[in-house]
Formats: sequence, C-alpha cells, structure tokens
Amino acid sequence: MNKILTLTLLLSLALGAAAQQKPAQKQPAKKKAAAPAAAPAKPAAKETKPGEAKPAAPSEDPAAAVIEKLKAWDAKLESLKADFTQEVNFKEAGLKQTIEGNLRYVKPNLLRIEHLKPSKQLVVTDKTDIWIYKPDDNQVVRTGWEAWRRTQDQNFSGILDFGNYAALTARNETTVSGGKDGQPLTITFIPRSGKNYALTLTLSPEDYFPVEAELTVETTVIRTRLTAVEKNAAVDKALFKFTKPKGAEMLEFGN
Repeated sequence: MNKILTLTLLLSLALGAAAQQKPAQKQPAKKKAAAPAAAPAKPAAKETKPGEAKPAAPSEDPAAAVIEKLKAWDAKLESLKADFTQEVNFKEAGLKQTIEGNLRYVKPNLLRIEHLKPSKQLVVTDKTDIWIYKPDDNQVVRTGWEAWRRTQDQNFSGILDFGNYAALTARNETTVSGGKDGQPLTITFIPRSGKNYALTLTLSPEDYFPVEAELTVETTVIRTRLTAVEKNAAVDKALFKFTKPKGAEMLEFGN
C-alpha cells in the first residue's frame, strides 16, 4: 500500500511539473535545421509540503523481533531445572485436573519429567527411547522416541523440545501481545494447516524465557507454569538413566 501511494504521488508531481513548463520559443524562419527536441522532463523529487505529514514508514513485524529474542534464548540454554504446575481442562467433559512436579533438562536430548501430584509418574527420555513409569500401577512403558512423536501432532510436538521453541515458527503463524511497562509478553502459534490447535507462550520481560505455556487442542486446554527456574545450572546426568524397578511390569512398543 505505501509503495502504491508513493508511486501515485510521484506521478502527480511529475505531471504537475510538466504542465508548468514554458512553451518552447519559435525558431527563426531562415533557419532550416530543426531545433533539438527537448529532453524529457525528469520526475520531480517528492517533497513534503509544510504541514503535510510524511508517508509512514512500513511498520516492523513485532512477532519477528520476539522470535529473534526467542532464538537467542534457545542458543544460550544448556540445562534447565524447574518445578511446574499443569492444569488440564477438558471443557467438553467438564473435567479439570491439576498436576504438580518437576523437570530436568540437559541440551540437546536429555529430559526428565516427574509428576508428584495427584499421582506419581516418571518420564525419562534421551530422544532415542522414552520410558514412562507409573508406581501406582507398578508398570513401565517403553517405546522409541520417534514412534512416540508420530503419535503427537507435528505442529506442536515441540512443546517438549526445551531449547528449540523457535522451530515452531517454521510451521505456524505467530501473533504477539503485551510486553509494555515491564509486563510479560505473549506469543501465540497457530498452525498454517488450519488445524484447531494453538500454543501461547508467556515470556519473561527480562530475558524472554517462557515461564508459561498454554496449549489448546480443540476443547482441551493445557496450561503449564514453571517456577523455581534454574537455567544452565549443573544437572546430574545419572538422573536420565532409567532402570526398571524390581517387580514392575514392562510394556514395550515398537520403534
């Protein structure tokens, strides 16, 4: 739109300048040679009249700036310790569930998620295998990471990819809001495929760290908040070595 307006103004100024040119004087009758043709008038440079507002410069995409900050945060993250509270709202069924636990992450592939309430559960993965242990059922489920990922929607499987949130921008439209006067900033990802999903990250105003994530899948809303966050602290890698508890039932699924 701005380019079209600028071109229209330039054409108007050029036509105005051509109309104001003086007519060429007649040549003496005795002179046989024709006078050289006048050079075409050059379009006059666009000028801003007194009191006239200058054309607005194209506005920058606010989401692009946030994504760059998010990428910078991705690049700096090497490890993460945090507690979390996760609220799952099954709107259609009218059911809500709150889960409390903690997570440990070491870049690029080590992730441990432990549920403490309402029931215990442990998830450990090295992005090759994924282990899910439920003490109340005395049961261990093991499957390949890629097999597990194939059961997830590819637009939002990155919600568990700490240190790789920026990759979501390649598959989704983004919108940004908030961030004024020290308030948290939010960025929302909506799949270009048109599927009924949305992921909103609430970012810290200090370093753009995602302190909250809200994933909406049709009529289900999953909101995860991180607290007691420690970035790039030492993490014992022994935590990511899973050993099946004695007597637990093992269920294995193909890779």
